[in-house]
Amino acid sequence: MTTGKNSTVADGLLHRYVSRLSRTATGSFHAATTLTDVLALQAPPASLVKPDVLLTALIGPLRPLLDRPQFTPAERELLRNLEEAAASPE
Repeated sequence: MTTGKNSTVADGLLHRYVSRLSRTATGSFHAATTLTDVLALQAPPASLVKPDVLLTALIGPLRPLLDRPQFTPAERELLRNLEEAAASPE
């Protein structure tokens, strides 16, 4: 069992903000590069709360969430061939 301090309201808000920024980064180059720079220790954590980054997180992802992977026509053809090969008896 581990012990430590109980999380605060500020901890919860920070967690929600970083989750929102992470989700936004899937469709926003600005959010993705800012988050990556902080995670790679190329920028200070305070850069995540600059006004332009806050606005980007507030706006949210610029692209809709995908319900399935998007494949190119060549990738779809490859998958179709693999499925047919797996279904045919040898």
